[in-house]
Amino acid sequence: MQQNTISKTKMLTVAALCIAIAFLLDQITIFRMPMGGSVSPGSLLLIVLAGYWLGPLYGIVAGIATGFLDLTTGFTNVHPFQVALDYILAFGVLGFAGFFRKMRFGLQIGYVVGTFCSFFMHFLSGIIYFAEYAPEHMSVWGYSAVYNMTHVAPEVVVTLVVISLPAMKHAIDVVTKMVVSPADYAEITAKSKGSVSAAARSVSGALMGVLGGLAFVFSSYIKRLEALAITQATTGAELFAEEPDRLARMVERNTEYIFAFETLGVIFIVIGAALLISTVNGRADS
Repeated sequence: MQQNTISKTKMLTVAALCIAIAFLLDQITIFRMPMGGSVSPGSLLLIVLAGYWLGPLYGIVAGIATGFLDLTTGFTNVHPFQVALDYILAFGVLGFAGFFRKMRFGLQIGYVVGTFCSFFMHFLSGIIYFAEYAPEHMSVWGYSAVYNMTHVAPEVVVTLVVISLPAMKHAIDVVTKMVVSPADYAEITAKSKGSVSAAARSVSGALMGVLGGLAFVFSSYIKRLEALAITQATTGAELFAEEPDRLARMVERNTEYIFAFETLGVIFIVIGAALLISTVNGRADS
């Protein structure tokens, strides 16, 4: 007779492994934003998987623990609540993915929900504690949204593509069968058959297009800052009257990311177009 539960020891072991691997992956930085935030290969996924395998409570605890570990390697400290938002809560809410573990495409949905909640924590932090860095002609809300989207969205898009590949789906399924109870495994996999609906592909394609557009908007904004800095240097005009050196500092921090933003914009738009084209072709065939 099969057990329909797994031991607390096994659950804690799985959670600890997820925390350890997430922490290690978080130390691999693909690129780092000037005021905090970075893109790492799959660090968010491990916390989402903790919630997916063990449920939301263990996922949230695993995320909080990872956030505390991340603080040991250095962090941006403006205010204690800012630290909580950007590190403790931003990792902790990834565990919300566990609420969707028994839905169809539960891992993908949980990953999107968890990472959106994480983005929202960074977004709030940007509005409250980093408003002074917003350009004079851009709202604080818009600046925080675009800034934080540029380091959360790339990892989200790449990870969603990777976990949807047949080989990766099979690998995750094998591990899922090993770490959850037979009863949970049956429920988790019961609704995993079938293809993604046309509506889901349309929404995803539109979202990718919007993200691509935002990446190009931010790239154009940085180029505009660069042009203003050149104008200020050649004419002596103080375009940022309250703090003359502020423009130069912003340009210095951000110009190196122009290529990255434009590359991401192309990737998002291509993925979005592919999803929308597949939807149109699917309807034409039916």
